[in-house]
Amino acid sequence: MNDSNIALLIDYENVGIDSMQGLVERLSGMGRIIVKRAYADWSTQRKGQERLIELGVEAIHNYRTARSGKNSCDIKLTIDAVELLHSTQIDTFALVSSDSDFVPLVNHLRGSGKYVVGAGRKAVTATTMVKSCDQYIFLDTDPSLARPTSGNQKRNGTHRTTRKEPAA
Repeated sequence: MNDSNIALLIDYENVGIDSMQGLVERLSGMGRIIVKRAYADWSTQRKGQERLIELGVEAIHNYRTARSGKNSCDIKLTIDAVELLHSTQIDTFALVSSDSDFVPLVNHLRGSGKYVVGAGRKAVTATTMVKSCDQYIFLDTDPSLARPTSGNQKRNGTHRTTRKEPAA
């Protein structure tokens, strides 16, 4: 799968900056990351934005107003994922979020023949999200992401379903 073109889409308000460098390095081992985007209201997340820029991640700003709701960044991420699905040669989508609201997006991407890697914090990630993805990386328990390790983790923080990876 080293020839895969990868889109890394980060629900920054859901996962933050911790482990992002390790995750980018790990995904780079799976293929070429051609899209790197993080979604948030960056007027309140300045420190994290600077760190993401150092990783080459594009900060997608979404103003949050009292009426826009907490899911406006999720909606923007989803729209971008579907646009990328139809307009680019992405083989693998890496969705960084612990939010189970992304399960329909995961199912749509997989139904379109794409490999989906999910990533998020173990304590708050729904089982449905983990099982929906082809592979799921727990950011807070994976030692390869330079985070403290929890003793009982499958495959070094990765959950893999039985679906095969796409051929190169």
